Formats: sequence, C-alpha cells, structure tokens
Amino acid sequence: MVDRYRKRIAAMVIQLAKDDPKFVKEMIETLKQSGEIEADDLRYLERIADRWIRIADENLRKARR
Repeated sequence: MVDRYRKRIAAMVIQLAKDDPKFVKEMIETLKQSGEIEADDLRYLERIADRWIRIADENLRKARR
C-alpha cells in the first residue's frame, strides 16, 4: 500500500516538474536555502525541470521564426 502511494506521489511530482518546471526549481531552491533538504537531495527533479525549461525555450525560439 505504501509503495503504491509513493509511486503516485513520485509520478505527480515528476508531472509537476514537466508542467511548471520553473516553479519546481524555485521550490527546490527555497528548500535548500532553508536547510530542509541537502544540496543534492532533489537533483533528479532539478534535471527533469531543467530539461523541460530547455524544451520550452527551444519551442519558443522555433515559434518565433
């Protein structure tokens, strides 16, 4: 039961990183600065957010052409 719950939470967080990557990056930075998490605790989510920020920027550049 707990394992299924954790998987659902993980999936929701990953989807949030895709939907609003800048928000996720801001929240991770806030958590780091407050000391609630270590510097590399959520690195996986940061990489997902960075990837989707890059994709959005590339799409915006393509749309402007």
